[in-house]
Amino acid sequence: MSKRWGKVALSCLAVLVVLGTLLVGCGKEEGEGKIVITIGHISDMTGPASTALVPINYAARDLANYYNDNNLIPGVELRVVDYDARYDPSRDIPGWEWIKSKGAILGLTALPTTAETLKAPAEKDKMPIWALSYSEVLDYPPGWVFLINVPNRALINPLLKWVSQNDWDYNTKGIPKVGSAGWEEPYAIGCKNAVRDYVLAHPDKFQYVGGYLVPAGGMAWGGEVLALKNCDYLWPPSTGTGITTFMNEFRDKGGKAKFIGTDSHAAYRGLIVDSVGWDRVDGMLATSPTRWWTETSSIVDLAKQLLQKNHAADYDEIIHAGIGYVGGFHQLYAFFQVIKKAIEDVGAANFNGQAFYNTAISFETQWPGYEKWGFTATKRYAWSGVGLYKWSKADQNIVRLVDPWLSIDVT
Repeated sequence: MSKRWGKVALSCLAVLVVLGTLLVGCGKEEGEGKIVITIGHISDMTGPASTALVPINYAARDLANYYNDNNLIPGVELRVVDYDARYDPSRDIPGWEWIKSKGAILGLTALPTTAETLKAPAEKDKMPIWALSYSEVLDYPPGWVFLINVPNRALINPLLKWVSQNDWDYNTKGIPKVGSAGWEEPYAIGCKNAVRDYVLAHPDKFQYVGGYLVPAGGMAWGGEVLALKNCDYLWPPSTGTGITTFMNEFRDKGGKAKFIGTDSHAAYRGLIVDSVGWDRVDGMLATSPTRWWTETSSIVDLAKQLLQKNHAADYDEIIHAGIGYVGGFHQLYAFFQVIKKAIEDVGAANFNGQAFYNTAISFETQWPGYEKWGFTATKRYAWSGVGLYKWSKADQNIVRLVDPWLSIDVT
């Protein structure tokens, strides 16, 4: 965790612990004349992904309070209770039982390992999970986990297609070499497979070097760096200090590749910039299903408004940290929209996990300035387009390269 963000993350955690104690409630109970609906949030507050996820924890509470304060769901009070899974799969089932004991009737997580572990319990308990990270096993067969993200291929394929059409000079440089590295966890595995499959399917455009995974938490990358050193484009690890240790070792040993990534890397912008530096990441290309801090949209504007209102002292630091708050805010805003629609469909007194599920599987909408998103009876991922961004040393920021959105391709 970077020194700049570490202080903020610890203060966030302290507030969340206090709030978690104060806001424990039943899944559906009468509270000051309102029906209380409790959302059980299983996150990482102190583990390797906490740098990115603590801001998302903040966003969940801020948005719940925004709905409550503005009476956006009449007769209903939304509550969030938090469980720290520490990115440790052994804590997922205990976390599930804990949030149920606190009355939760909806689950929420940004951890792909957690959502995978809990897919079967969610269906058994008829308790939907809103998952902020994609994993293939969550998408098919479809179940009670709803993915407010896109398949890894939907992030990788449009990116590599754009690179082949706009970023590489084939006439003078020949065919570029591509590879990847990461921790052995669902998200990185999915991205590794997506990079491999796209490159191998386009041998006239790319040459595949390899995809290398180390056990989650690993920080030594000597063999992986040696194998990938001559790549022209490289997808690096996507979680916490795994990103920074790899990037630094790769550059220290002479690796010149342009990094390519996703919104997962943008979630650690502050950690990467502080630990690796703009010189070493300048020009990195990445895709994201949500908009960045510097873009204008009603969702981004509301995220900034609530961040300033609730966390003014940490406003600049949370933005510096990365996409965590604003990206998570998009995904959580969608979650609350589905909750609101489900309650409108059945009434607050009749709202439960089954009602959420019934509404979600046919929910579709389009925000101004965004592509359509929604689910079907057989599709569990949401977005239909992704944005393309560049990490820019000149701008000292992440900047949008293409607008409107790139159409996703999951073949």
